[in-house]
Amino acid sequence: MTSIVDVDVLERFKSYQLDQKVKTRVEPANTVVVFLAINAAVQGDKLSELNSAPVDAGDGFLAINAPGRRVSRERRRTDQLSWRPTFGNLEQIDTLWPGHGFKDRSQFINAVLDLFLPPVKRGRRHAR
Repeated sequence: MTSIVDVDVLERFKSYQLDQKVKTRVEPANTVVVFLAINAAVQGDKLSELNSAPVDAGDGFLAINAPGRRVSRERRRTDQLSWRPTFGNLEQIDTLWPGHGFKDRSQFINAVLDLFLPPVKRGRRHAR
């Protein structure tokens, strides 16, 4: 399974894995981190908060502000994250994201990871 996530989220993902490896001597698999993030969002009852983009209820023919739609032309820096859920896991995950306004599974995975992952720790630069 491949999900498209923001570059910032992927950087934090890798940093989290490294931190866990330093703490426990075991680096968690990508799937484990994704599942931890989903479980934290479900248990914390955060799913409805994750995709709170307003839906345009204006008088226009087409909605301009719809969940997941960009309204500006700036580029979004994204990258791929590979993880390996079972078919049963996918069925469970696919019951979560449509009902909470996500346009696809990748948007859902990006949102739960963004909520779960801590900020990247920036190393101090040494003055020369």
